[in-house]
Amino acid sequence: MLNNLEDKDLYIERLLKENEALKSQLFDATNIIDAIKQGEVDALIVHAEGVPQLYSIESADYTYRILIEKFGEGALSITHEGLILYSNDYFSKLAGIPSNKITGSLLADYFDVPAEFYAMIANLNNDVLKKDIVLNVKGKKTPVTIAFTDLNPTVEAIGVVVTDLTEKKENEQALLKYQQQLEEKVNELNITNVNLGQFIHVISHDLKEPLRKIIMCASLLTPENTGGKSNPVAIIKASVQRLNSLVDDLVKYAFSSAKADTVSIDLNNILKEVIDDLEVVITESNAIIQYSHLPSIAGTRVQMRQLFSNLISNAIKYSKAGVTAQIDINYDIVTENDTMYYKISIKDNGIGMDNAHLGKIFTIFQRLHLRTEYSGNGIGLSICKKIMENHSGRIDVQSTLNVGSTFNLYFPVVL
Repeated sequence: MLNNLEDKDLYIERLLKENEALKSQLFDATNIIDAIKQGEVDALIVHAEGVPQLYSIESADYTYRILIEKFGEGALSITHEGLILYSNDYFSKLAGIPSNKITGSLLADYFDVPAEFYAMIANLNNDVLKKDIVLNVKGKKTPVTIAFTDLNPTVEAIGVVVTDLTEKKENEQALLKYQQQLEEKVNELNITNVNLGQFIHVISHDLKEPLRKIIMCASLLTPENTGGKSNPVAIIKASVQRLNSLVDDLVKYAFSSAKADTVSIDLNNILKEVIDDLEVVITESNAIIQYSHLPSIAGTRVQMRQLFSNLISNAIKYSKAGVTAQIDINYDIVTENDTMYYKISIKDNGIGMDNAHLGKIFTIFQRLHLRTEYSGNGIGLSICKKIMENHSGRIDVQSTLNVGSTFNLYFPVVL
């Protein structure tokens, strides 16, 4: 009988303990339900068989959630450890991942540099913190501005706003490119203005000189004056020939300013064509031209022929009397300001130039000698300078008076 009473007491005691445990669970559940009703809970983490699962909850703040969903920026709420509790559709589309896949992941995983996330969390200090970063989702990088707001003490969470900067960055790049193009156009316009001033000088002086001679000599062609000592017909002929030569050179100079489409050009072939064209001049002067194998460049064939023709013609023209003209052409690869160039050197043993004059020779219509000493209009080297500028290169010269000159052409190496 005693044993039965003891068993009964133990059974009652166990039932009372189970009742207290159920009351405690009911109390916790009631508190959670109340919190959900009041909109104080965004999500629940439920442990199923030892595995935590995150569930988002549609709270009493449903109206505000709709507003955030329609927000034109990414909006998230995260824990202080970076666990994403909520993500709106805008951020989902920005990341290219469904919202239900984003919820429960770590925000740091979306940073191109995760350390930046942890640095922002460490420096939040109950304030709003903004920073431009790059999101990296499956290799797709997106520039954004991200803002953190600590929601304590109202909510144990951090509010995050993400602003897509892609369009802004594209506009900035487009603006920068436009500014660069504008600067290039301004530089071209300045160069054109300088050239225009030089052309005006030609029109006002160089072109008028032969015209004045033609007018003067034409006035002498009268019956009473044709018996004089001078030969007006010969003077007119020479003046017309010089005027014609000047006009031809002006056309060449204008043509050299044009930037034509470039193709791959073997300079060895260009040099052979130029030597063939100058065969008569080379033979008459007994000039010797030697050259090593030259590279191929990206350029314009017609302008390359004009370039080498001008430089070789000048080397022959300005050779020393009684000395066989020797012209050596070779090349090397040099690097300047991290850019590789083919440096093509054209060296002669001619009359050379004084160093004081080297800065002038590439200026249009600049002559160092009288026309009675050497023919020409002073345009050839300015044409060479224009052609090199068209090919993103440059030309310079080293010279010693009565020893010779070396003209160097620098062409960018296109890999």
